[in-house]
This record gives sequence, structure tokens and C-alpha cells, in this order.
Amino acid sequence: MRIPLLDFQDKLEDCLEARGAQDTALDQASAMIQWAERIHRCGISYLARESDAFKKTNLNLVALTSEKENASFIDCGGQSLAVAGPQALEKAILHAKESGMGLAALSDVSDLIGVGRLVEEAVEKGYACFATFVVNPLSDEGQLLTEIYGHSRGIIGVPSPEETLHIELYGLPVSHDAFIQGIAPSNIGELLVSVLSKTENVLPGCTLLCLDLPDLYDNIIKGLEAGVKAAPARLYNPADFEARNRDIAEEGYEVNEQDWKAITEGEGLFSPPEGTAEL
Repeated sequence: MRIPLLDFQDKLEDCLEARGAQDTALDQASAMIQWAERIHRCGISYLARESDAFKKTNLNLVALTSEKENASFIDCGGQSLAVAGPQALEKAILHAKESGMGLAALSDVSDLIGVGRLVEEAVEKGYACFATFVVNPLSDEGQLLTEIYGHSRGIIGVPSPEETLHIELYGLPVSHDAFIQGIAPSNIGELLVSVLSKTENVLPGCTLLCLDLPDLYDNIIKGLEAGVKAAPARLYNPADFEARNRDIAEEGYEVNEQDWKAITEGEGLFSPPEGTAEL
């Protein structure tokens, strides 16, 4: 069934607010679900099946556990990226402004549904961004997300005056295991090799690496385009994104009717606190 864009956004926010997402987490959760629906057509199906995904959105549970040089380590308190992701991205960008490269590593974070939205935000601000996410495949979240994505994924975005590069990696890049332990690459060449290499390590967490090195972006794009041919990865064509965005703006989202009803009707929509949402 087709849902007009504005109706889709309104109903989605009503659902997220009713389930517990509040304040900035509500906006970010909505953006992340829309990203997953726009790129992978799985945002609504995820929300229909995982009713507790945004139930706990307490910013006070997010803790900066340590900081060294250009790296920040953040504990999300078992919550969604919608809660800690914006803070992590802000930290990574701040370090990138200061030294050209900034890293934020998140632990105890429950889902990866919106990692790509954080990458898009960084690229929109002019930064290259390398993100990874790994969930424990035996956890409740891991079992669900493994069906949709696989339990590990990497996403790369690099801005360019001509075409913004967008790559998704299938499987866990070597860089994730290093980043989550606080080991940053010493040079761009090492970064490109590690981010396009496959490893069998399964260390749960999320990493965001931002670069503020615009003079190198063209060379980074060339290196990644060459390397992606040998990697378990998909290179997205910007024209495909533009066509998809245009279709959604004009026609709305095409969603599974059963999934849509599950989040907007009956038991799928919890009763919000009085006065917080119009249903």
C-alpha cells in the first residue's frame, strides 16, 4: 500500500512517541526508520516486529567512559542508536575538526537500524564517515537484525562536488575490531585497506570515524572504488538515491499493509501519555 510522505511521517512519529521515544530521540528515531525504509525498505517491518526498540530513550543512561587523543568511548546503556548516536557523531566531528580524524566507539547499543542516517548527517556537513555496527547474533535484537541485515555491517560515505560515494559492506571490516578497542589507523592508506577487509571477529558495538580532510576526498573515493570490487560490498549509485527520493516525495512510501497496520492500529500502537500525541 502507498502512504503519502507527510502521512507516513506523522503516523511514524505518533507511533514512536507512543512507544516511549521523546525529545531529540524521537526526531532521530524517526529519521533512522525513514532511512532504513528509503534505502532498504525494511524500517516499517523492523518497527512492526520489534515493539521495544525505542521503549527506553533515557539520555541520562548514556555515559562517556573515556577519551584519549582523538577518540571517545561511549556506553549507550543498552539503548538504540537514536539515543547515543547524535552525541557520538558530535564527538567524532569535533575531534575531526581538531586533528583531521575523529573516532567515537559505542558499546552496549541495541540496534543498527539507523547507522546509515548518521553517516548521511556527517556527509551533509562535509565530512567523510566510516561507520560499523556489530550486534550479538544470539541476543533478541541480534536474531531479528540478522534476518534483515546480517549481524554486522559497515557503511561509508564520502562527499564530493560531483558524486557522493556510498558503500555498504557485508560482513565486519577489520577496522571495527581495532576501533572498538581504541586503536586508530595511523594513515589513510591503512584505513582504506582495513575498512574494506573482512574479519571473523564478532565484537558487539558501533564505531563512527569522521574525516575532515577535503583535499584527500577524491583520492579516498578512487581508492575505495577500486577496492570495493574485491570486497564483500555494494557501491550505491547516487542516481539511484535521487530517483528513490523523488519517487517517495511524489508518490509516498510503498509499505507492507500488515506491517503498517501493526504499528498504527490496535496492539501495535501503545497509548501515549495524555497530551503528548495526536492519534
